[in-house]
Amino acid sequence: MSTSVSINILQAAAKRYGTEPLLVLPNGATVDLSKGYIPLLARYTFEDKAAQGLRKRKAGDKPENPIHFSALELVRDNSILLLTGPSGSGKTTFAKHLCHILASSGFSNARPLPRNDLGDIKEENWGASRLSPCYFSLSGTESLKRLADVTIPQLLGASGSQHEHLLIVLDDLQTAGDELISVLAKTLALIRERTYTRLLLLGDTDVLDHWSFTAVVRHELLPLLECQRREAVRSHLNLDPSTLITTGMGEAASNPAMFALAVQANHSGNCAEELLDAWLSSTHSQPDAASLLAERSYKLIFHNSLTTGPTEMSLAAFQPNPALRSLTVQRLLAARHLADLTPQIAVDLFRDQPHASDDVLRSCLSRLSSLHRSGVLVDGLLGGTPADAKRAALLVAGLIPLSAEIESKVMKLLLEIVENGDCSAGEREKAGRLLSKYGDPRDLTELAEVPAGSFMMGSESHPNSQPLSRVSLERFRIGVYPVVNRDYAAFVKQTSREWLSPGGKDPEKANAPATDLTWHDSRAYCQWLTERWREEKKIGLNEHVRLPSEPEWECAARGGRDETGTEGLAFPWGTDWQEHTANSDETGFNTTCAVGLFPRGLSPYGCHDMAGHVWEWCSTLWGEDMTMPAFQYPWRDDGRESLDAPDHVRRVLRGGCFSSPKLKANCTSKVRKHTWQATELDLTCRPSSANMPIISDFKLPENASALGRYTTNSTAPLFITFTTSDHPDTGESWCPDVRAALPRIIAAFSPSSAPEMAFVEVGQRPEWRVPTNVFRTKWNVNNVPTIVRFELSDGELKETARLVEGEILDEKRLRGLIRNNQ
Repeated sequence: MSTSVSINILQAAAKRYGTEPLLVLPNGATVDLSKGYIPLLARYTFEDKAAQGLRKRKAGDKPENPIHFSALELVRDNSILLLTGPSGSGKTTFAKHLCHILASSGFSNARPLPRNDLGDIKEENWGASRLSPCYFSLSGTESLKRLADVTIPQLLGASGSQHEHLLIVLDDLQTAGDELISVLAKTLALIRERTYTRLLLLGDTDVLDHWSFTAVVRHELLPLLECQRREAVRSHLNLDPSTLITTGMGEAASNPAMFALAVQANHSGNCAEELLDAWLSSTHSQPDAASLLAERSYKLIFHNSLTTGPTEMSLAAFQPNPALRSLTVQRLLAARHLADLTPQIAVDLFRDQPHASDDVLRSCLSRLSSLHRSGVLVDGLLGGTPADAKRAALLVAGLIPLSAEIESKVMKLLLEIVENGDCSAGEREKAGRLLSKYGDPRDLTELAEVPAGSFMMGSESHPNSQPLSRVSLERFRIGVYPVVNRDYAAFVKQTSREWLSPGGKDPEKANAPATDLTWHDSRAYCQWLTERWREEKKIGLNEHVRLPSEPEWECAARGGRDETGTEGLAFPWGTDWQEHTANSDETGFNTTCAVGLFPRGLSPYGCHDMAGHVWEWCSTLWGEDMTMPAFQYPWRDDGRESLDAPDHVRRVLRGGCFSSPKLKANCTSKVRKHTWQATELDLTCRPSSANMPIISDFKLPENASALGRYTTNSTAPLFITFTTSDHPDTGESWCPDVRAALPRIIAAFSPSSAPEMAFVEVGQRPEWRVPTNVFRTKWNVNNVPTIVRFELSDGELKETARLVEGEILDEKRLRGLIRNNQ
């Protein structure tokens, strides 16, 4: 058979896909693929694409509704695409419908498509060249090898000679086994050489989540929207527009395979097990027929090694429904049978056939829990080896009610998965979500110590990071983790500050980085946190929380390493990129996750998530030109740390985000953003602190004569700095003179040899302006900031010098005041 005939055969097969049955109606009539296909959407939105990890929002802006891409549009826009979804999510149906249309009439017209359940409609348009579809369903490693070594090279050769543009579809990728990546690499290399050939890969999320596909665009399918299901039921059952639709509206029926059962059984589909039982009752009324079908599925899954991919079942004896070919339905049937067997059989299957058993056991546990019979099985699952126990914890956590003792054990196991890093990234991500729902016990506000010293800042990887230069820093502390949702939510609750983060209140994201924060949000949070931590005695009264400067952030990320790798990059863990070290583009999460899931990516000072995950604000200015930083390296004190620069001057962001490749997810890459702009997915702040010898218990007395009890050295002067109270909304002083002078004051009083000093806040602008306030009448303070020096004279502390407002900016005069030569 010639290859050109093979292309024709594949085309002819694709045309026939449209007549394959898709749905069975309650009256037994069938709806074929061409009439019953519901367009699938992906989790990826138009805003995701426009933002590229950096969303824009001004204060007061309301979040836009998510407009999801369709699966078809993602194929149109990407030459190589991996679409994943759970079993029954419609991957094969989509692929066959796509191939059918391409082989038949083609996509001639745009069509309106619901993009969410909020009523947003947007046209779906193919807009790409005509492609000849070549669909292949894999059935194991050998089938992929034959395709990669023989079939696909021949097809590409023939298409070149015939000037045909191909769409090659590889379905059921999860069946290819451990050699998937190495075998697939051959095909990927060939496709990348062909400008007009596209490759669509499809597979189950649960399996492919454990694999990393280099330079392959990856997206996950959404479940069916309620509006999609409602319209399909109304259309296929010929219901009046005013009819209240309940069929297929339940959560379980959002899976397309389960929706097919719900339609035939005329069932809501709230619970998968209830839906399956209702479908069996309506379609298998003969004695023992349902039990026989359940037993058959059990044997096929566990004894014939049919653990993945579609199973061709003999359906002649039963009322056929195409959804029976879906592994998700087979697993539910197998679980129905397993629930009637002894618990030890289920435990043995869990340990001997882990990939085959997990979903079956979940359904089995749900059935047993409803009968209050799940305890023995849970004990058995958790009682194996440490590795088995961790898998069991992932299986039972959040699935069914657990005793307090078992729940405590499960939480401990989930914490081990998160902290040890010895499970797959997908398992750790799931453990992080489950731990969040239980209440993550980790101290996510922990601070890491960064000692005083110098480090090499910059790299040769980008002009904006050059030249390399040595920078010296005082000691400071910095957050071990990015600020997480649960901590920022406490600030929002207490202050009523606006926060539009879509995941901010998600119980599975409480331990994920807080996002959608402007620079001003971050600073206000730091100011609030300063007061809170002082009350909790987490920091001293001589410390304050703030955003890190750019050098502080880079030092905490890379430590004292001077060298960079072959690409001129530096990472928290070393000079070369390593897998399983960061939530970056290479990992494929494409969203935030619990913090601290990548212990191999820890920085030298013990900081997590400093490469990838979320972009992080720094205090440092970038400049007005978005393409070129106004403040070049080497870093120096030239105004780039000014806190009162206008909002049109951009600030620096560091670290990269979950969609960043290694060229951005590192210690030296940086981008810029306006201070009023926020993102939904990529920003957070890291608290850091600086030391000054501040008198922690200072309270301003009635007069200077009572100051003596605050001095520890009778010959040393005492200093009082009268300053403003920070504004609760901005987190900074309302007075520009204070904002300008504060960095100089901190620098002057931070050295270990500096004298003691007390801060006195004069309040907000309205109370400060009252002529009779105590600071003006009793202490003669009429300007802020004011620094007053008191010294012992004739047995009494008296004022001997002071600096006010702009005088403090004069470094010589400030140094003279402290050294007593003013």
